[in-house]
Order: sequence, then structure tokens, then C-alpha cells
Amino acid sequence: MRVAEQTIGSSGRTGEDRAQRAPEYPRTLEYPADTDDEVAVQKRFLEGLRAEMAEGPRPRQLLVTLMADYWITPGASAPSGALVDLLEEFDVPPSGTRTLLSRLCRQGRLESFKEGRRTFYSIAPGSRRRLVSGFSAIARFGAEKEPDPFIWTCLMFSVPEGMRTRRLRLHKGLRWMGFAPLYDGVWVSPQAAREQVDALLKSQEISSATVFEATAYSAGLTYGQPTDAWSIPTLQDQYARFLDEAGQALQRVSEGKVTAAEALVMRTELINVWRCFPRADPSLPLGLLPQPWPRQEAAELFSTLYAQLEPLASSMVHNAVERHSRAHMTFVSSHRVADAGAMAKQFANEHLYFTY
Repeated sequence: MRVAEQTIGSSGRTGEDRAQRAPEYPRTLEYPADTDDEVAVQKRFLEGLRAEMAEGPRPRQLLVTLMADYWITPGASAPSGALVDLLEEFDVPPSGTRTLLSRLCRQGRLESFKEGRRTFYSIAPGSRRRLVSGFSAIARFGAEKEPDPFIWTCLMFSVPEGMRTRRLRLHKGLRWMGFAPLYDGVWVSPQAAREQVDALLKSQEISSATVFEATAYSAGLTYGQPTDAWSIPTLQDQYARFLDEAGQALQRVSEGKVTAAEALVMRTELINVWRCFPRADPSLPLGLLPQPWPRQEAAELFSTLYAQLEPLASSMVHNAVERHSRAHMTFVSSHRVADAGAMAKQFANEHLYFTY
């Protein structure tokens, strides 16, 4: 088996940077050289599910995820050049990355500052709280116990046809909260979401609506269970595809067949796709689903693969930062699903809130 060698240089450092001490990371990475076909397959890792389940422009998702995965700590900042280099691994051109960085700063998601001629970016405090909250939700997904009896949050509303834009905004907000339409104007959610729904109704100035909690006791002969609001076969198919692709990826990682660049791409795409599952399957009650339901198995696979990819992906980020500012290598950090609880406590005092 051929062995390919990737040498990570350290050009572009100033004397001041070199004077700063930072943890040592391998400057030379060795790994089995895959065929072009194998690399192409990994470039498409979870691409079908991402296109089907994720919302918003892909470059934006990638940049926000990279910042959240490696610069979530308060005060941590990333050199713009390193971010440009990393996004090129996802085929995002440098001009596109710079434009996106500027846009996210204008929107208040990121903050920027200069040191000499170089620009650095960090996550804005409000955005950080939202990202940590989202990661905590991912960590809980598949591990929470169900209440007995199961209580549904229900919403009945009426929006005039002339307010179509307002209705669409309401629908989008409800889906983000884990709601789905059981009947026309009747939406249900397995989540305890009364306060969130109330805030959404007020923000959209909905005048005719009722929110209540209920237990479902019976349904029609062919339709009427609350879970009928979701396409269960579609969910099963999405879980099956995730288990297949992530399982194959885990095997390649275990066999040492994944490069640092591949690990970065795979880990980023992995969490971008997995964060869609709690919204697609908002912890629907297992008693109303086909058995065995794959939620827990998929959650465990995500957690394992996310952790297994972390060392190589993190080394890729460290080396990208080193090329532009060795002094900022100490700001790079990474986390695993098991760290979610500690992260939530660490940032509990950051009370600002920003919705992506």
C-alpha cells in the first residue's frame, strides 16, 4: 500500500508569532493514499441527505459550523486566512469566504478585529449562546426519557389568504420548533413548546389561534394519530441512509484510511446533517412508531464518528492557523458530544440570544 505524505508548512509567520509558544502538532501527516474514486466518494459524504434535509446556503452552514466546532470558546479568534484555507477544502472559493465573513459580521453573527494588516474573526456572544444551546439539544437527542402519558402541544389557527407571507413565516417557525400539520390549521408537536409558540404568534401578529396541551386517546381507522403529521417512511429512509453512510465512514476511520483533510470535511458535513434530525424527528413517541425505531442507534453512531474524526480534523485546523498566525493556535479547541453539558454550564452566564 502506498503511503502519501502531506507536509504542512509554516510560512507567513512573523517574528512576533514565532516568539509565542504554542502546543506542538504534527507538521507531517502520514496516511494511506486512497484512489481518486475513494476520495471522490468521501467528497460526497452525506451530500444527498444534506441537500434533502438542510436549509440555507451550504457555504454559510460550513463556515458557522467550523467556527462553532473550533472557536466556540469566549475570546477565541480565527485568522481570516486560515478560514479561507479551510473553506477551500469544501470547494468554497476565497472570494466567497471573504464575502460571507463580511456579511456575517454585518448581521451580528461574527465579530472582527485587526492586528496589523491581518484580520481575525470570533463568534459574537449572542450567536455563541444559540450555538451552544443547539449543540446541547443534539447531545440530548436520542437519550431523553418519554413522559407517561405522552403530552402533545397543539396549535389551532386561522390566517387569512391575504396574509400568505405571514402564514409562510408562521409555518417555518413552527417547523423549527418541532411542529407538523395534522390537519389544515391544526399543528402538533411532541415538545413542550407553549411559551415558544406564544412568542411566535405574537411576533407574527396572529389574531386567531389557540394553544393547548393534550393526550391522544384514539384516532380514525386510517388517519388521525398525531404521528401521522410526519412522513414516517421518509424518516425511516433518512435514518437508514445516515446509518449506512456514517457506518461506512466509521469503518474507514477505524482502518486508518481517512486523511486529515477528509476528516475535516466529513466531521463538518456530519454535524451539519445530523442537526437536521431532531427537527425532522422531534423525539416522536416510540410507542407510535415502527419498531425498532433507529433514533438511538443513529445518535450513538453520530457521537462515535464525531469523536473519532476529531483528532485528525483538529490537526488540520491547527496547521491551517499555524500558517497564518502561530500565536493564535492556542485559541483552537474542539469538543465531543460528551462535552455538551460542561459547555452549557460554562456559557450559562452569557444571557444574550441571537437566532440564526
